[in-house]
Amino acid sequence: MKTEVKKIDKLKRIITVTIEEENLSRDRKEAYAEIGKSLKVPGFRPGSAPLDVLEKRYSGSLKEEFLKKMLPVYYKNALDENKLIPAGNPDISDIEFTDKSLKFCAQLEIKPQLELDEAEYRGIKVKDKAAEVKEEEIEKVLTNIKEEIKKATEKDLNDDDLARWAGYPNIAGFREAVKAEIFVEKLRERRRKIDSQISKHLLDKIKTDIPRHELEERHKELMDRELYHLRSRNIPEEDIEKYKKDIEEKLKPLAEEEVKLYYILEAIAKKEGLKPEHNLGEVVLGYLLSQADYTE
Repeated sequence: MKTEVKKIDKLKRIITVTIEEENLSRDRKEAYAEIGKSLKVPGFRPGSAPLDVLEKRYSGSLKEEFLKKMLPVYYKNALDENKLIPAGNPDISDIEFTDKSLKFCAQLEIKPQLELDEAEYRGIKVKDKAAEVKEEEIEKVLTNIKEEIKKATEKDLNDDDLARWAGYPNIAGFREAVKAEIFVEKLRERRRKIDSQISKHLLDKIKTDIPRHELEERHKELMDRELYHLRSRNIPEEDIEKYKKDIEEKLKPLAEEEVKLYYILEAIAKKEGLKPEHNLGEVVLGYLLSQADYTE
């Protein structure tokens, strides 16, 4: 197999792959024999027809199935030979398939390879504030609940009646429950703010190119999610269509940040020897937080 790699830009490559007669002949015989097991030829038992008979009767479908089976194999071999790590699927074109050779082109984008300095991600300064629930916050929740009940019953409830309505024997127990819910939400918000500081630092300090195809895919996913939310709120379709372009423009920077952050986190994981399976963000952010410099 011969390969030629042409560099188009920082991430885009075109690989020209040529399989010569000797290897092609061997691979065709093996593949055709396997494919032929499911083909029917009059006068022969299934799977027993000679190769030349199969080629004469099923020439077109054999070639089609061969390409479907072997192009991914040859493509992967070309990647391995040239030590290329692809980002997404390739565009295969210019296929030339004869008895003597097979030639095709694969256009792809490779994953960015980041060279990181530990100082770029270790010891990140994080502003932190302890979660605290104030009495007025509890009172506001209780008041809102009372108002909602009043709308339904046209009755004013005192504190103990409100507690029993919510399934508590007295107001003290209900207040503690409300306080706990507010506290948990504040803890979630605290973590979101901390994660946001880490992400912003990484995006500011570490620059990387990103594959265009992956950016487009992520942008589409964000758009689909946003449109789903709008439709679930019964927003008229004409209004959605009216602002669709604005929504697309608004989500482009977010998609770019998310894809960039993914590659940055992936590079940090590699450099630090971390091996997350399905939770890259959770593992790497946890590691970075363990190294962070917390300030009030």
